Amino acid sequence: MVQTVLPLIRLTEARARLELRETATEQDAKNVVEIMKYSMYDTYSDEYGFLDFQRSQHGSGMSKKSQAKRFVSELNRISDNTGNSLFNTSQLRDIAKYIGVQEKGFDDFIYSLNNQGYLLKKGPKLYKIQTS
Repeated sequence: MVQTVLPLIRLTEARARLELRETATEQDAKNVVEIMKYSMYDTYSDEYGFLDFQRSQHGSGMSKKSQAKRFVSELNRISDNTGNSLFNTSQLRDIAKYIGVQEKGFDDFIYSLNNQGYLLKKGPKLYKIQTS
């Protein structure tokens, strides 16, 4: 509990200093709590907006949006370095594991990237990165 409260106190004090005040107000504390709520919601919500508090314990702690961004960025980097924009599902899974993208729901993750236009399905278990 103390590990959670002390940072909130420091943030509240920092919020007051931001406005050149030496004393923190109740409103400063409320603002910090709102910021923390928003941050936690982004971390713990899934792609459908539902809260999943198991994410940080069993996953990467990244939101799905962050995972997708990081994954596509890594695919682009590899594609640029190798000159090959085709990846099979085994390679995609290995890359995801390497950069810390959670494996739970991986097929749905790839399906979502395909639907969003980042990956183009070229055949059975074969995808092409579209943003290179």
